Amino acid sequence: MHLVNDRPVRAPLGADSPEPVPSYAFDPADPWTQVFQAGLRRAGLRGRRVYEVGVGSGANVLFMLRECDASRVAGSDLDRRLPEVAHSLLARTAPELADRFRPVHGPVNLLDVHEAVTEAAAADVVVACLPQVPDPYDPLYDRFRTAQLRTAAHRGDPGEDHVAHYYPWTAFNDQPFNSVGMGLIEALLTRLKTVAPQAEVVLNLGCRIGKATLVQVLRSYGYRTEELASRIVRQHAGTDISFFAALENAMRGTGYEHDVRCEFYADPQGRTRLSAREATSLLDADPSAPVYHEICVLRGHPQAAATGATR
Repeated sequence: MHLVNDRPVRAPLGADSPEPVPSYAFDPADPWTQVFQAGLRRAGLRGRRVYEVGVGSGANVLFMLRECDASRVAGSDLDRRLPEVAHSLLARTAPELADRFRPVHGPVNLLDVHEAVTEAAAADVVVACLPQVPDPYDPLYDRFRTAQLRTAAHRGDPGEDHVAHYYPWTAFNDQPFNSVGMGLIEALLTRLKTVAPQAEVVLNLGCRIGKATLVQVLRSYGYRTEELASRIVRQHAGTDISFFAALENAMRGTGYEHDVRCEFYADPQGRTRLSAREATSLLDADPSAPVYHEICVLRGHPQAAATGATR
């Protein structure tokens, strides 16, 4: 899966790139990229081998090699074009580093091919930024939304960057934390426990379901957590966050309302908290309404072997 953010942008790679650059590839000026790189800078990558799940435009590959002095970076992407785009970026901007990057040709869904498994197994650190919002066109989610909010998803052309915002909810329904939008990330952690149990993980995450829930997911897979970076950012109106409003509705009266608390804000300082229902209503009425949420970079240090999530 490629790197993802909530503001589709075009990375400035130049017209001579061997492949067209998708509009959703990471831009170094984007706040999601900046927070991720702030976390990567603190992750102690010097001299270490890294595997990136979702290389995107290659901005983070370049950063980890040049600024963090990783000894080697391998990586893959769901979009088959992007490993070559990333390799081209290094070849043009830092040719002295190009031989330290190993693109795993795809498309690669998480770590579903032999080469990806081999490279991840050799890594000291696995890094990723993956979607945490169910696809509003997913049939299971569509039924959930209709039941909780009495409204179906708006139909139309989802656009090229659709996969950058959302993940197929039904496909990960066997993951315990899929119910809170963490199914794709859980699937990665499950795979890593088999192929790279000693590797650290560094994840760039939206905190819309609450940071405590994010920490719980990592801990349930046997990782000791550490926060490396965070920032409150504006919620992009192009991402449908009605899932979180539906989740709040579903939790009411269950006794678990305080275990999973969605976190949005009306200001960039995070002083005025909004429920997901309030945030969704504001954006439905005015897509430019000031709605914010936190993003953070969490590192998971592997502890005792864990075979899967505990609940």
